[in-house]
Amino acid sequence: MAEGADAGMSADGSAGRPTQRSLLDAATVELRAFGQIGRQELAESAWHESREAAEQAWRECRAGMRKQYGARNPTWGWSSFALLTAALCAAVAAAMNSGVRSDPAQTAVAVTVLVAIAGLLDLAVVVAIRARPVNAGFIRPQLVVAIGLGAAAAFHLSRGITSTTMLFVIAAVIGVGGLVLFLLVRALRPAERDDMDTVINVAVARKQPEVDAIAVRLQAQVLAELSAEEQDRIVALRTEWLPSSPRSLPAGGMIISALLSDWVPFRKYL
Repeated sequence: MAEGADAGMSADGSAGRPTQRSLLDAATVELRAFGQIGRQELAESAWHESREAAEQAWRECRAGMRKQYGARNPTWGWSSFALLTAALCAAVAAAMNSGVRSDPAQTAVAVTVLVAIAGLLDLAVVVAIRARPVNAGFIRPQLVVAIGLGAAAAFHLSRGITSTTMLFVIAAVIGVGGLVLFLLVRALRPAERDDMDTVINVAVARKQPEVDAIAVRLQAQVLAELSAEEQDRIVALRTEWLPSSPRSLPAGGMIISALLSDWVPFRKYL
Protein backbone atom coordinates (compact mmCIF):
# COMPACT_ATOMS: atom_id res chain seq x y z
CA MET A 1 0.00 0.00 0.00
CA ALA A 2 1.00 3.59 -0.30
CA GLU A 3 3.19 5.42 2.17
CA GLY A 4 2.22 8.36 4.41
CA ALA A 5 -1.54 8.66 4.68
CA ASP A 6 -2.04 5.23 3.21
CA ALA A 7 0.85 3.83 5.21
CA GLY A 8 1.18 0.15 5.70
CA MET A 9 0.29 -0.72 2.12
CA SER A 10 3.81 -1.30 0.76
CA ALA A 11 4.76 -4.91 0.12
CA ASP A 12 8.20 -4.60 1.65
CA GLY A 13 6.98 -3.59 5.08
CA SER A 14 9.30 -0.58 5.11
CA ALA A 15 10.35 1.00 8.37
CA GLY A 16 8.58 4.25 7.40
CA ARG A 17 5.16 2.73 7.95
CA PRO A 18 3.22 3.76 11.06
CA THR A 19 2.77 0.96 13.53
CA GLN A 20 -0.34 -1.17 13.30
CA ARG A 21 -1.27 0.05 16.77
CA SER A 22 -1.27 3.68 15.63
CA LEU A 23 -3.27 2.79 12.53
CA LEU A 24 -5.90 0.99 14.60
CA ASP A 25 -6.08 3.90 17.03
CA ALA A 26 -6.73 6.25 14.10
CA ALA A 27 -9.34 3.86 12.71
CA THR A 28 -11.09 3.81 16.08
CA VAL A 29 -11.16 7.60 16.10
CA GLU A 30 -12.73 7.60 12.65
CA LEU A 31 -15.27 5.02 13.79
CA ARG A 32 -16.32 7.46 16.52
CA ALA A 33 -16.60 10.24 13.95
CA PHE A 34 -18.98 8.16 11.88
CA GLY A 35 -21.03 7.48 14.99
CA GLN A 36 -21.11 11.18 15.81
CA ILE A 37 -23.02 11.92 12.59
CA GLY A 38 -25.25 8.87 12.85
CA ARG A 39 -23.43 6.62 10.36
CA GLN A 40 -22.04 4.07 12.81
CA GLU A 41 -23.50 1.16 10.87
CA LEU A 42 -21.72 2.21 7.68
CA ALA A 43 -18.39 2.48 9.49
CA GLU A 44 -18.79 -0.91 11.14
CA SER A 45 -19.65 -2.46 7.78
CA ALA A 46 -16.48 -0.98 6.26
CA TRP A 47 -14.49 -2.25 9.25
CA HIS A 48 -15.77 -5.82 8.94
CA GLU A 49 -15.46 -5.92 5.16
CA SER A 50 -11.88 -4.66 5.33
CA ARG A 51 -10.93 -7.21 7.98
CA GLU A 52 -12.53 -10.06 6.05
CA ALA A 53 -10.81 -8.93 2.85
CA ALA A 54 -7.43 -8.88 4.63
CA GLU A 55 -7.95 -12.37 6.03
CA GLN A 56 -9.10 -13.69 2.66
CA ALA A 57 -6.10 -12.15 0.90
CA TRP A 58 -3.71 -13.94 3.25
CA ARG A 59 -5.58 -17.23 2.85
CA GLU A 60 -5.33 -16.95 -0.92
CA CYS A 61 -1.66 -16.00 -0.70
CA ARG A 62 -0.91 -19.05 1.43
CA ALA A 63 -2.95 -21.29 -0.87
CA GLY A 64 -0.92 -20.07 -3.84
CA MET A 65 2.36 -20.86 -2.11
CA ARG A 66 1.05 -24.24 -1.00
CA LYS A 67 0.00 -25.09 -4.57
CA GLN A 68 3.27 -23.93 -6.10
CA TYR A 69 5.75 -25.30 -3.56
CA GLY A 70 3.93 -28.20 -1.91
CA ALA A 71 5.89 -29.62 1.01
CA ARG A 72 8.45 -26.82 0.71
CA ASN A 73 5.83 -24.17 1.48
CA PRO A 74 7.36 -22.19 4.40
CA THR A 75 4.07 -20.85 5.80
CA TRP A 76 3.06 -23.55 8.25
CA GLY A 77 2.32 -26.33 5.82
CA TRP A 78 2.19 -29.94 6.95
CA SER A 79 5.95 -30.33 6.51
CA SER A 80 6.64 -27.41 8.87
CA PHE A 81 4.49 -28.96 11.57
CA ALA A 82 6.02 -32.39 10.96
CA LEU A 83 9.55 -31.02 11.21
CA LEU A 84 8.81 -29.04 14.37
CA THR A 85 7.18 -32.10 15.96
CA ALA A 86 10.19 -34.20 14.99
CA ALA A 87 12.51 -31.60 16.52
CA LEU A 88 10.55 -31.60 19.78
CA CYS A 89 10.49 -35.40 19.99
CA ALA A 90 14.21 -35.64 19.21
CA ALA A 91 15.15 -33.03 21.80
CA VAL A 92 13.04 -34.65 24.52
CA ALA A 93 14.39 -38.10 23.64
CA ALA A 94 17.99 -36.88 23.89
CA ALA A 95 17.34 -35.20 27.23
CA MET A 96 15.61 -38.27 28.69
CA ASN A 97 18.24 -40.67 27.36
CA SER A 98 21.08 -38.63 28.83
CA GLY A 99 20.23 -39.95 32.28
CA VAL A 100 20.71 -36.56 33.93
CA ARG A 101 17.22 -36.30 35.42
CA SER A 102 15.86 -39.82 35.00
CA ASP A 103 16.94 -43.45 34.90
CA PRO A 104 17.38 -44.44 31.23
CA ALA A 105 16.17 -47.95 32.06
CA GLN A 106 12.83 -46.59 33.24
CA THR A 107 12.37 -44.26 30.26
CA ALA A 108 13.61 -46.66 27.58
CA VAL A 109 10.18 -47.31 26.07
CA ALA A 110 9.22 -43.63 25.97
CA VAL A 111 12.56 -42.66 24.46
CA THR A 112 12.29 -45.37 21.80
CA VAL A 113 8.81 -44.17 20.83
CA LEU A 114 9.96 -40.55 20.63
CA VAL A 115 12.96 -41.47 18.50
CA ALA A 116 10.78 -43.53 16.17
CA ILE A 117 8.28 -40.69 15.78
CA ALA A 118 11.02 -38.14 15.13
CA GLY A 119 12.74 -40.38 12.59
CA LEU A 120 9.54 -41.19 10.70
CA LEU A 121 8.37 -37.57 10.55
CA ASP A 122 11.77 -36.36 9.40
CA LEU A 123 11.94 -39.09 6.77
CA ALA A 124 8.48 -38.10 5.49
CA VAL A 125 9.61 -34.49 5.08
CA VAL A 126 12.88 -35.42 3.38
CA VAL A 127 11.10 -37.74 0.95
CA ALA A 128 8.39 -35.16 0.18
CA ILE A 129 10.94 -32.44 -0.55
CA ARG A 130 12.80 -34.73 -2.96
CA ALA A 131 16.26 -33.16 -2.92
CA ARG A 132 15.05 -29.65 -3.79
CA PRO A 133 16.17 -26.47 -1.99
CA VAL A 134 14.13 -25.49 1.06
CA ASN A 135 13.55 -22.20 2.82
CA ALA A 136 16.20 -21.30 5.42
CA GLY A 137 13.52 -21.69 8.08
CA PHE A 138 13.64 -25.47 7.58
CA ILE A 139 17.28 -25.65 8.61
CA ARG A 140 16.83 -24.74 12.28
CA PRO A 141 14.34 -27.49 13.23
CA GLN A 142 16.26 -29.95 11.06
CA LEU A 143 19.41 -29.09 12.98
CA VAL A 144 17.58 -29.84 16.25
CA VAL A 145 16.39 -33.15 14.82
CA ALA A 146 19.90 -34.11 13.74
CA ILE A 147 21.50 -33.18 17.06
CA GLY A 148 18.70 -34.69 19.14
CA LEU A 149 18.58 -38.02 17.33
CA GLY A 150 22.36 -38.17 17.14
CA ALA A 151 22.68 -37.54 20.87
CA ALA A 152 19.94 -40.05 21.71
CA ALA A 153 21.72 -42.69 19.63
CA ALA A 154 25.09 -41.87 21.21
CA PHE A 155 23.69 -42.18 24.74
CA HIS A 156 22.02 -45.45 23.78
CA LEU A 157 25.18 -46.95 22.27
CA SER A 158 27.20 -45.94 25.33
CA ARG A 159 25.16 -48.43 27.34
CA GLY A 160 25.66 -51.33 24.97
CA ILE A 161 23.78 -53.01 22.13
CA THR A 162 20.10 -53.87 22.63
CA SER A 163 17.18 -54.95 20.47
CA THR A 164 16.35 -51.32 19.71
CA THR A 165 19.84 -50.17 18.82
CA MET A 166 19.22 -50.38 15.09
CA LEU A 167 16.20 -48.10 15.43
CA PHE A 168 18.29 -45.45 17.18
CA VAL A 169 21.05 -45.69 14.59
CA ILE A 170 18.67 -45.50 11.62
CA ALA A 171 16.83 -42.51 13.14
CA ALA A 172 20.14 -40.73 13.74
CA VAL A 173 21.22 -41.38 10.15
CA ILE A 174 17.92 -39.96 8.90
CA GLY A 175 18.29 -36.86 11.06
CA VAL A 176 21.90 -36.14 10.16
CA GLY A 177 21.37 -37.16 6.54
CA GLY A 178 18.40 -34.84 6.23
CA LEU A 179 20.43 -31.91 7.53
CA VAL A 180 23.33 -32.66 5.19
CA LEU A 181 20.93 -33.02 2.26
CA PHE A 182 19.18 -29.71 2.98
CA LEU A 183 22.48 -27.83 3.30
CA LEU A 184 24.08 -29.52 0.29
CA VAL A 185 21.16 -28.89 -2.06
CA ARG A 186 20.95 -25.25 -0.97
CA ALA A 187 24.67 -24.85 -1.64
CA LEU A 188 24.52 -26.52 -5.07
CA ARG A 189 21.45 -24.63 -6.29
CA PRO A 190 21.95 -21.00 -5.22
CA ALA A 191 19.32 -19.57 -7.58
CA GLU A 192 16.60 -21.90 -6.28
CA ARG A 193 17.82 -21.31 -2.73
CA ASP A 194 17.40 -17.56 -3.09
CA ASP A 195 13.95 -18.13 -4.58
CA MET A 196 12.90 -20.20 -1.56
CA ASP A 197 14.33 -17.70 0.92
CA THR A 198 12.25 -14.90 -0.61
CA VAL A 199 9.14 -16.90 -1.50
CA ILE A 200 6.91 -15.12 1.03
CA ASN A 201 8.09 -11.66 -0.01
CA VAL A 202 7.49 -12.47 -3.67
CA ALA A 203 4.05 -13.94 -3.03
CA VAL A 204 3.07 -10.89 -0.96
CA ALA A 205 4.31 -8.51 -3.66
CA ARG A 206 2.25 -10.36 -6.27
CA LYS A 207 -0.87 -10.23 -4.12
CA GLN A 208 -0.47 -6.60 -3.05
CA PRO A 209 -2.07 -5.04 -6.18
CA GLU A 210 -5.23 -7.06 -5.50
CA VAL A 211 -5.30 -5.81 -1.92
CA ASP A 212 -4.82 -2.24 -3.14
CA ALA A 213 -7.71 -2.70 -5.57
CA ILE A 214 -9.91 -3.95 -2.74
CA ALA A 215 -9.04 -0.85 -0.72
CA VAL A 216 -10.05 1.36 -3.64
CA ARG A 217 -13.33 -0.53 -4.06
CA LEU A 218 -14.22 -0.36 -0.37
CA GLN A 219 -13.36 3.33 -0.26
CA ALA A 220 -15.65 4.00 -3.23
CA GLN A 221 -18.47 2.08 -1.53
CA VAL A 222 -18.18 4.17 1.62
CA LEU A 223 -18.10 7.47 -0.24
CA ALA A 224 -21.09 6.46 -2.33
CA GLU A 225 -23.13 6.15 0.87
CA LEU A 226 -22.09 9.54 2.24
CA SER A 227 -23.11 13.02 1.17
CA ALA A 228 -20.39 15.61 0.62
CA GLU A 229 -21.39 17.30 3.88
CA GLU A 230 -21.12 14.04 5.81
CA GLN A 231 -17.71 13.33 4.33
CA ASP A 232 -16.43 16.77 5.30
CA ARG A 233 -17.86 16.44 8.81
CA ILE A 234 -16.21 13.06 9.40
CA VAL A 235 -12.83 14.34 8.23
CA ALA A 236 -13.21 17.46 10.40
CA LEU A 237 -14.08 15.45 13.51
CA ARG A 238 -11.30 12.98 12.82
CA THR A 239 -8.79 15.79 12.48
CA GLU A 240 -10.06 17.54 15.60
CA TRP A 241 -9.75 14.40 17.73
CA LEU A 242 -6.55 13.20 16.08
CA PRO A 243 -4.60 16.14 14.60
CA SER A 244 -2.03 13.82 13.06
CA SER A 245 -4.62 12.22 10.77
CA PRO A 246 -4.28 13.44 7.17
CA ARG A 247 -7.12 15.61 5.88
CA SER A 248 -6.40 14.40 2.35
CA LEU A 249 -7.57 10.88 3.22
CA PRO A 250 -11.31 10.52 2.46
CA ALA A 251 -13.88 9.57 5.07
CA GLY A 252 -13.51 5.87 5.83
CA GLY A 253 -9.93 5.84 4.61
CA MET A 254 -8.41 5.44 8.06
CA ILE A 255 -10.56 2.39 8.78
CA ILE A 256 -9.87 0.74 5.44
CA SER A 257 -6.14 1.53 5.57
CA ALA A 258 -5.73 0.19 9.10
CA LEU A 259 -7.55 -3.08 8.49
CA LEU A 260 -5.90 -3.81 5.15
CA SER A 261 -2.43 -2.49 5.97
CA ASP A 262 -1.12 -5.58 7.73
CA TRP A 263 -2.93 -8.30 5.83
CA VAL A 264 0.26 -10.34 6.15
CA PRO A 265 0.16 -11.51 9.82
CA PHE A 266 3.93 -11.73 10.23
CA ARG A 267 5.01 -8.93 7.90
CA LYS A 268 7.43 -7.71 10.61
CA TYR A 269 9.50 -10.88 10.12
CA LEU A 270 9.86 -10.44 6.37
